Amino acid sequence: MDRVVGTSGRIAFASAMRNLLADVYPQHDPVLLVRRVFEVLDLPIDGDGPEPAEESLRKWDQRDAFLITYGDSISRNGYQGLKSLRDFHQKWLKDWLPGIHILPFHPFTSDDGFSVSDFTTLRPELGTWEDVEDLSKHAKVMADLVANHISASHEWFGQFLAGQEPGVNYIKTANPDDDISQVVRPRSHPLLNLVETALGPKHVWCTFSYDQVDLDYSNPDVFFEILKIVLDYASHGVSVIRLDAIGFIWKESGTASINADQTHEIIKALRLAANAVAPDLVFITETNLPMVENLSYFGQQDEAHLIYNFSLPPVILHALLSGRSDYIRKCIMAMPPAPAGCTFFNFTASHDGIGLRPAENIVPDEDITQMTEHARKMGGEVSFRSVAGGGQRPYELNVTLFSMLAESFAGERAFGLERFVMSQAIAMSLEGIPAIYVQSIFASENDQNGYELTGIPRRLNRKIWQLADAEAALETPGMPQQAFGQLRALMSIRQGQPAFHPNATQYTLNLGSELLGVWRQSHLNDQSIFCVFNLTAQDQDLDLSRINLIMNEGWQDLITAKVITDYDGIMTLAPYQILWISNLDGRHRTESRLLQRYRDAMPV
Repeated sequence: MDRVVGTSGRIAFASAMRNLLADVYPQHDPVLLVRRVFEVLDLPIDGDGPEPAEESLRKWDQRDAFLITYGDSISRNGYQGLKSLRDFHQKWLKDWLPGIHILPFHPFTSDDGFSVSDFTTLRPELGTWEDVEDLSKHAKVMADLVANHISASHEWFGQFLAGQEPGVNYIKTANPDDDISQVVRPRSHPLLNLVETALGPKHVWCTFSYDQVDLDYSNPDVFFEILKIVLDYASHGVSVIRLDAIGFIWKESGTASINADQTHEIIKALRLAANAVAPDLVFITETNLPMVENLSYFGQQDEAHLIYNFSLPPVILHALLSGRSDYIRKCIMAMPPAPAGCTFFNFTASHDGIGLRPAENIVPDEDITQMTEHARKMGGEVSFRSVAGGGQRPYELNVTLFSMLAESFAGERAFGLERFVMSQAIAMSLEGIPAIYVQSIFASENDQNGYELTGIPRRLNRKIWQLADAEAALETPGMPQQAFGQLRALMSIRQGQPAFHPNATQYTLNLGSELLGVWRQSHLNDQSIFCVFNLTAQDQDLDLSRINLIMNEGWQDLITAKVITDYDGIMTLAPYQILWISNLDGRHRTESRLLQRYRDAMPV
């Protein structure tokens, strides 16, 4: 590379960064852009000094799992939110949910944190950066980086309105005569918002709301601002960066303005740069899209380390409500293994509810309609998105998972808890890292109060728990205690099994419509786990000859500890019973020194 002198590692890093930035910013001098990267990273571009780090390859194993929560979802009067979260996590969750995904914790003006007005500080009611650092000593912390837009109250937008540097060039605008008819977005309001500025009227691009103004990534200065925020997060103990709404960051009139080539190159550049100084840092992309588009964010093992398995929640939901495995089996079979160094983030519910767009091309429209009608029947709401050419389609179900599963499509209500626990067990069983939303650990029902007070449908699934009430719910016999206990037990079993490593081999079994079956196999082929789920409210027979129970090994169900002796027999599963049939229990095994060496040598 011209004008860059250094060791082979430094040259290789500079060359890779140059190629990425040259593709995104062909009108700018790539050498100068790379020099800026080195300056932001505080690395010397030539001469003596620290080298760019080699990225760590062993970032997760079967012990990893995340709690998804707002910083104040569990609150305590007189204490800052993150301190309450730390105390609750240490007492109740640390042994089985060692990771915490904290939803946006910065000052904001709307959208429950996703309209950030200041990236440099935390909301006072949550705490300070020191609280994030303290939490990171006890848990693996994932933080949200709202990368697509900022609040209309952010300093940069104020500068844009005043015609002042640097913000005057940070905001995406368009001409109202431009062709924006193809733009894909999850909202139905007009895309452009006319505002008066010191330089005259401007039409600001607003993908999500008029309080959320989109950043203009065609200006490389915006890329460097976002890189600085990433590094700031890492310096305060954050180990996983969630890139929110990242698919929308590159906009061009006349295009869909989603999943652009430049978007992928920017993510790659962020990862390459950040891992040069924080080699353990993990990036996860939040792209609520159909499966094929979502999978593209793995890149060539050089983009996202993790992607949200967005197709999973709607197909799990449909399977448990209908008692049929057709669509979830189709989804799992179509999902390719994650590339080495990458994996899926398996969740069943989140702060946004249950997305429906990722179910497109998997679940037919009539079944989607049945799900939306069921959500309303169970006290939920349905949000819609605009589609090209006019019209709307269901975008997400705003309802708690427990409320949604309390009754089946057939009107059966006796097994609501069993359906709910099974939804989490399926996510725990599949290739990837499982995550449980905070409302799910309490089996929360819809927060009608929060919805009625605000008129915001997503508030149905965003209840704020006082710490004393949260602990009382888990200490007192009742539905929350039962659900919590079963989830904790399942996750505790899972953590000890090498076949549940996020990258362990996965095969989908065809056991009939009423049963869902998945075969997991450890990297060293020393453990197999056959995960079988009865999706119905009736007893179902499992013909054991249809799964590969090798004759010279002992098999047992990890959940009940029942030993299986007749490998060609019939096992009757009770309604919504979960089986984890394995040839060993990884929690109690002893390894030879040779096996330990093999395991330690594997990069995964």
